[in-house]
Amino acid sequence: MHKARRFGSFVAALAGIAALLAGCGPGRNGQAQDPDSPYPDVTATFLQGPPNQANMEATSLAKDGHRFWMLPATPQTTQWGVYDNSVEPVLRIGSGDTVAIQTLPAGGGQVAPGISEGQIEELNSAVKNRGPHTVTGPIYVNGAEPGDVLAIRINRIRMASFATNNTGQGKGLFPGEFPDIVRSYYLDTEAMETEFAPGIVIPLEPFPGILAVGRSDVTGPWCTDGKCSTEQPGRYGGNMDLNQLRVGTTTYLPVQVEGGLIWTGDSHAKQGNGEIDLDALETSYPELNITVEVIKNKPQKWPTVETPTDWVTVGYDEDLDTALEINTAQSVDLIMDKQNLSQAEATDLMYRTWDCRISEAVDEVLGTHCLVPKSAAAPQVPNLPADDTATQWVSTGTAPKTLDAMKTAASAALDKMATNLGISRDEAYHLATMVLDCRIDRWVQGDKTVVCMVPKGIKR
Repeated sequence: MHKARRFGSFVAALAGIAALLAGCGPGRNGQAQDPDSPYPDVTATFLQGPPNQANMEATSLAKDGHRFWMLPATPQTTQWGVYDNSVEPVLRIGSGDTVAIQTLPAGGGQVAPGISEGQIEELNSAVKNRGPHTVTGPIYVNGAEPGDVLAIRINRIRMASFATNNTGQGKGLFPGEFPDIVRSYYLDTEAMETEFAPGIVIPLEPFPGILAVGRSDVTGPWCTDGKCSTEQPGRYGGNMDLNQLRVGTTTYLPVQVEGGLIWTGDSHAKQGNGEIDLDALETSYPELNITVEVIKNKPQKWPTVETPTDWVTVGYDEDLDTALEINTAQSVDLIMDKQNLSQAEATDLMYRTWDCRISEAVDEVLGTHCLVPKSAAAPQVPNLPADDTATQWVSTGTAPKTLDAMKTAASAALDKMATNLGISRDEAYHLATMVLDCRIDRWVQGDKTVVCMVPKGIKR
């Protein structure tokens, strides 16, 4: 009896296999067709654990007692869409060491010219709390402990020669208003520009969209089993989409876990203030060259950036107004620290030199950043323009909420771009995410005004 049941199961299994093969469809000779044909049916083997660090050092490039490391992007050294503190570090470095990091496109390296928006949606929705980005890391910095700061200087960026930009289903500043589509672009990395359309040329200004340290809180709403999505920025940095992170700048990130744990990805060729259609001009880097220094016993609440002329403070929150409040408070604290001023004096200086911009408004956690001049003698900054200037097309919006004011200003900017550049409003939406400069006019109380500017120089 038992043998009969087993034989019946065996026959049923054979029938199931036959049905599956039949579903593949006949080939030219009438045989079943492999659905992956003409690609070979092979089993991929990925090496486990971190790479051999001894083979990752360029000893000839060591300088002043500090070492030079090479960190390629491989299945061993990258993570798709999550920060996972439990992963064995892919590289361990000392304070003052330099690392040449390779990055990959989003979606595990798959978001590149040739992919469709439907395929991107399939990738992004497959796993809960997995962000779209591919991040290289983590890098463990010897001696870094909570209460310290990692100073990460960007020495050099080399870009790939292609990029993509896409609108996503139900996302962006105007979800549902524009078709979901992915567009591809060639990057002229010698001239440092890309042709968006005939007669419209965009200068390239690369920066890492993600520069992160390990999170101390791994139980939030975008975390699962200790793994946290790369989509939302925070005190740990992450997906800050802060276009000030260019060559020659230093980003200061507060250490939250032992070793710091540095990740980078979401490599951008160009992004405006706001990233309104969801993405920037997304690419990958053959090299993001950084030097990392541990600053001991320097508690810091939020990331800051140092440029040759300014300090950059940030604020991130699900509410853009709260993000701005965090940002201005951080600006006052920084001025008090750097200029040795009282809180009242620092507040006065912040408003006198007000330069606050919208970093991004599309990643659930929204962001602003303010530029604070290094010089205490910096002159009064005028209010933002209300009308077109000789070099900019200008659009404005005023509302009780900053995000609503931005939507009004950005929508008007799309109309101006379509008219002045002879493109569709849909094309203007994609272009705006790369070149639109949205800033918050000087504000103390009442309604907020957002001014969005587009450089006329992109029209050739």
